[in-house]
Amino acid sequence: MKGGTRAKSWSTGIVATLPRAAAFTGRAGLLLATAALAALSLARCAPAPATTPSSARQAAAPAAAAPGAPAVGGVGAATTAASEPPLKLTVVWTAPGSGQTGLYVAQEAGLWRDQGLDVDLRHIAGTSVVISAMMAGEVNLATPDPASVVQANLGGADVVMIAGLSNNLPFSIISQPSIQSPEALRGKTMGISRLGASTHTAARVALRLWGLAPDQDVVWRQLGDMPSILAALQSGQIDAGAISPPTSTRAKQAGLHELIDLGKTGPEFPTSAIGGPRSWIEGNPEAVRRFLRGYALAVRRFKADKPYTLEVYRKYLETDDPGLLDEVYTLATDTVSTVPYVSADGYARLIDEVSVETPAVRERDPSAWLDMRFVRELEASGLFAQAAAR
Repeated sequence: MKGGTRAKSWSTGIVATLPRAAAFTGRAGLLLATAALAALSLARCAPAPATTPSSARQAAAPAAAAPGAPAVGGVGAATTAASEPPLKLTVVWTAPGSGQTGLYVAQEAGLWRDQGLDVDLRHIAGTSVVISAMMAGEVNLATPDPASVVQANLGGADVVMIAGLSNNLPFSIISQPSIQSPEALRGKTMGISRLGASTHTAARVALRLWGLAPDQDVVWRQLGDMPSILAALQSGQIDAGAISPPTSTRAKQAGLHELIDLGKTGPEFPTSAIGGPRSWIEGNPEAVRRFLRGYALAVRRFKADKPYTLEVYRKYLETDDPGLLDEVYTLATDTVSTVPYVSADGYARLIDEVSVETPAVRERDPSAWLDMRFVRELEASGLFAQAAAR
């Protein structure tokens, strides 16, 4: 398998500034955490910004597809001459699971390299930490939780989403066996990775579906990542938690109770996007185009090549369990968008969710945090013509 060393995970520096477990009662804590972490993370060295050589703005030449990838004509062409150095990007994925499949495959199959990019793909758990790193200039692009991008913008962080990875919530709410109904969650402790992360958003959506008030009827406990949520469930430290496959599958195998599978019965809701600092995106449009082109080809590749994708999963999900790997792959093929827009219906629900605490969000233009022009360019180029939109 291509791709060099295994994906990096930042377990020190900015990540170490947050407690592994803490109770919170409001989402406003996200904005405070963002500001504090941004200041703390300035001490780290920022990645070199991508620069676009003048010749890279010329018409693209056809590039060879990755082994096993469907033919795409000239639309997957690299846009840099072979003699030019690759553009360097630092890219972060936030949570192991189906929604990040396109990033995993783009890196391992060399699809970004084929586009003239040198991508340093890293792992940081939690959108609030990722946004802090973006604001500090340490991260160029990442896969943040869309609701938290909106919240962060309202708090002054100029971060914009340029593509949507998934417009579904691939999460389950898992509880102790003694909790058999949503009503029994009142007054209980709910485990999430971090405030503002996709686990937090999924839990809030589920609670509202059940007529519960997210910040009144449960106590949030931040645990860092989904394996830690499962460990806390198994040890009895929390009463319920929001997790996704393969972690949710392990939870059910361990005898814990699934209150709801939002991926099957929940509403359409954007749960993961590609985004970055607006200033960096505006200053590096060619790097963004190359990145999204490589990502789009990776989505096509993984949906057409299950054996290869399962091998990639073994590295990033750190499991050889064939049942777990198959479940994640099925979820990815069903929910990862081939044409990566943030859906209109999902976006409307996202704004409804945010407006409960921040009514002023309805007064803001969507362009404050959405910039789909690069996806529209790719669509106009014919890149998605051979794949059905999801």
